[in-house]
Amino acid sequence: MTKPHRPKPDLPHGLADAIRNAWPNGVVDIPANVDEAPFWDVYPKLKASLSGILGVGALYEREPQGAPQWDDGSNPDEDPPDWDAESRSYHLFFLPLADDRFQFETDTLEPDEDGVEQRVSGEGRIGCAVGISLIAPFAIVTLEQREVFESGSRSEPDIQPHMFDLDGRTLDMDEHFKEMVDEDGIAILRNLREDIVSILDNHGIAVIGEEDLEKPVPWLRAGGNAFLGSAGEPITVRDAFFFHGP
Repeated sequence: MTKPHRPKPDLPHGLADAIRNAWPNGVVDIPANVDEAPFWDVYPKLKASLSGILGVGALYEREPQGAPQWDDGSNPDEDPPDWDAESRSYHLFFLPLADDRFQFETDTLEPDEDGVEQRVSGEGRIGCAVGISLIAPFAIVTLEQREVFESGSRSEPDIQPHMFDLDGRTLDMDEHFKEMVDEDGIAILRNLREDIVSILDNHGIAVIGEEDLEKPVPWLRAGGNAFLGSAGEPITVRDAFFFHGP
């Protein structure tokens, strides 16, 4: 039987091969054996190396398995969960810089007990988010922020685009943080990103460049447990390794 022809995308050879190896049937889905991914073999040393970067505060991480989540102040033994976290195909680290220049005051609107929206103050930290795929040894490193509010709610960092301007366009995070810190601060953030990329490389994990992440992969389609392509858009390199599920 003749195999269907797969058009050659404009991708680096190693990326295209990795995508074909990861999804030989062309179907992207949450793997059943995420606990057996090679990432976990390097995880302890990798976490120690990232935590040891000079100038980084307390390391935050988010595991890929979805699970019920309780906000600060809730009692998991008595209260129902405030929200259910989605599964992801990647492990997330957030490395905030400890310097006060990378801390900022923020606020949000939240409903009170009567459903009336009230302004709630909070604090944010700037640093780098690191997403490491469990599908293949690839990562994304981006400038990010994490916010925690007095109510206990929080704005979580991610490597997926999730911050937009007033016109609905994805924010350029470098430009966004230029407005919050001076040129020296931006240089420190970029140095942090370079340090992270170097550590990942030492652990056999390659960082995919921005110029490749959004390139389409025409032969891929989403499986039943991958939240991809709901509007008919093509699946991209980013989607092949970094996606959400139920």
